[in-house]
Amino acid sequence: MKISLQFLQDYITLGDISYQQLADQITEKVAEVDELEVQGEFLDHCIVGKVLTVAQHPNADRLKVCTVQTDQGIKPVVCGGSNLYEGMYVAFAHVGATVKWHGADVVTLEPVKLRGEPSEGMICAGEELGIDDVYPSVDEKGIVDLGKLTDDVIGTPLKEFLGRNDAIIHIDNHAITHRPDLFSHIGFARELVAMGLATWRDGIDAILEAKNSVALPTNASIVESPTFIVEDETCISRYFSCVLHIDGMGQTPDWMKKRLASGGIRSITLPVDITNFVMLEMGVPMHSFDLDDVQGDIHMRLAKSGEHITTLDSSERELSEGAIVFSDDKGIFDLVGIMGGLRTSTREETKRIYLHAGSFDPVRVRKAMMAMGHRTDAGTIYEKGVPAYNAEQGFYRALHLFTTLVPGAKVVSNIDERGAQPVARDITVGFSWLLRQLGFAIDFTQVQTILRALGFTVTELLNDAFTVTTPLWRRDINGAHDIVEEVARMYGYNAIEPKMPSANIMPPKRDYRMQNIRRALQQLGYLELLPLSLVGPKLIDACGFNSSEAITIADPIGEELSMMQPSVLCTLLEHAVRVDTAKNHNGLTFTIAHVFSAGGIEYTQFGMLMRMPNVATVVAEPYVQLAQHIFALHNLASVPLALEELSEDAPYMHPGRKSAIVSNGTAVGKVFEVHPNVIANLQLEGRFACALFNVDSLLALPVHTKLAQSVPAYPPITYDYTFTWNVAKPLVPLLNAAKASCDLLESIVLIDIFSKTVPAVQANVTVRCTYRSPSGTLTEAQVQPMHAAVIALLHD
Repeated sequence: MKISLQFLQDYITLGDISYQQLADQITEKVAEVDELEVQGEFLDHCIVGKVLTVAQHPNADRLKVCTVQTDQGIKPVVCGGSNLYEGMYVAFAHVGATVKWHGADVVTLEPVKLRGEPSEGMICAGEELGIDDVYPSVDEKGIVDLGKLTDDVIGTPLKEFLGRNDAIIHIDNHAITHRPDLFSHIGFARELVAMGLATWRDGIDAILEAKNSVALPTNASIVESPTFIVEDETCISRYFSCVLHIDGMGQTPDWMKKRLASGGIRSITLPVDITNFVMLEMGVPMHSFDLDDVQGDIHMRLAKSGEHITTLDSSERELSEGAIVFSDDKGIFDLVGIMGGLRTSTREETKRIYLHAGSFDPVRVRKAMMAMGHRTDAGTIYEKGVPAYNAEQGFYRALHLFTTLVPGAKVVSNIDERGAQPVARDITVGFSWLLRQLGFAIDFTQVQTILRALGFTVTELLNDAFTVTTPLWRRDINGAHDIVEEVARMYGYNAIEPKMPSANIMPPKRDYRMQNIRRALQQLGYLELLPLSLVGPKLIDACGFNSSEAITIADPIGEELSMMQPSVLCTLLEHAVRVDTAKNHNGLTFTIAHVFSAGGIEYTQFGMLMRMPNVATVVAEPYVQLAQHIFALHNLASVPLALEELSEDAPYMHPGRKSAIVSNGTAVGKVFEVHPNVIANLQLEGRFACALFNVDSLLALPVHTKLAQSVPAYPPITYDYTFTWNVAKPLVPLLNAAKASCDLLESIVLIDIFSKTVPAVQANVTVRCTYRSPSGTLTEAQVQPMHAAVIALLHD
């Protein structure tokens, strides 16, 4: 966005501030300034001069001795210009001027003698004064020829003569993407006034409220009102149009041409220039159509795939589907918000103009520009969202300029007004909350002053709260957080005292139990898996879960990754299928991941999987082996773990080989053998045992206090004993009773369970009995009677 300071000063009077200071203030409080372009940087001490005489230099073939009429009298000059002639009006630099010598090195002119001839100043080429964009050199020695002038211009400062006394501030568009009101000179004028850097000029109200000065027709004088049909109301939020009759194009005034040029827009015709001027002034892109080229009713609709339009640049373009367009009986004639159509453009013979302005859907405008690869100044503004208030303001400003500047222009139709009047937002802000967000002290009176300067209405402070009513041109203000930003930026970020944040840098307490369990399992030979939490319905069903109860991804990569895993058992078994573990080797894997259910339940689950191959005639018990590994982690979990009867039945668990893992009565997981049907579904071989822990429940339990014990002073006596066990009877109560029967029985631990039949009716159970005395070394003779009594209990 280019902001001309001369353009701005049509509306405001700037205070005593340099261009650079102004740019710095804008960067600090409004938007980032990319570049400050000061026009006429090399035009100080430069004037319009007239060459009086041209003679050959007596001592140099390529130089000429001239005399030049200036505002300081006749000056002798030595010059090498190839196009010099007597009576030529030139760009003359006095002694003391700073120029770019041959467009390169910057030098300050002094009185000199060149080959013996005095030279007081310089007749300049365009590149030496930075005006070669207007006066390019005809060759490497060509100088500026100002053309046919009259002697009354001699001595006129070149800045004034060329109109190069402006400064252009280039604003980074990305910095004002959320501020469509700032894509205008009026928008920046408001900001500078609010910052206290400028005051409004007299007459500004007539510009901002041009509606009050437009001569509108009475009902009796209405000649025509075209039929305008909106086929999709979501295309516009506010829209204005009317018909004007004109007697001719007229001439664009010099002041308007100059303002357009400052914004990088060339003058075309007066009607077109007015619409472009209002875009720069008010931030409202507009368009004027030749109504005689419109056939039938005007329809605002969305383009269909494959439709075309020939735009003002004479290019035929294929429209993207969904672009907003105007069409009539002959087809599409306007690409709304981006560029008008060539068919209905205004020409010298135009007598009837259809003028419109609106606030169009910014999303559709942006999508159309991106799809077509055709970006315009109008589209750049419309994609930000022109405020509805600005659309009305810009329309009547353009209407006023038409009826004032265009010969015979008068409104001959009703003003067609569509959409609801914009409504200001009321935002309640807690003053104490505002101060906390700002982080510095500021009184309410100062907050009021800042907000009112920006156009907000502020109520009095009551019960630590006040209400702010937003100005209609500020559609970016949506909540109290935006009010905080407005106060902070206008107060000045640089004025805020920098403070280092005060915070506790001590690292938070961390629970390392799962990390310790990970390391322990790796030492036991387990491989940790890190799969995705996404699975497919086929895997879920094959593993004994119900895929209809799983959470489905809205836009999955593929069917195999279309659901959130209900249990880590799915991914553990999926890995077993892929790896196909060797038949005579235990497959040991574990994983920790989030699991999900359709009821909205999500928690972290820790899963262990063991594969036990089938061995000849003896059926090994992976369920028991895995339980032993779990109890090996007992101390690492820092909570007491025990196995209890599990009443839950699930298709993925073997009905006779399952247990609940509990800690002080709280269930934290389960250990089970995977159901043979699941093994068959996945075409696996061998038997698999799995342990599943609810990590959230496990780590939520109070940590068990570990009591240090002295190393036993006396050695133990250990016996392994195998007995036949009826699997229908619970084993844990039996072992507990045996343990309680003997004071010197330090522990009785299950070592193995195996059977020769599947399913088992009876199994051989091996236990390890450890005897130890705290007062002396036991002998076999002492232990044998005790052990016999324990064995007797096991056979009951």
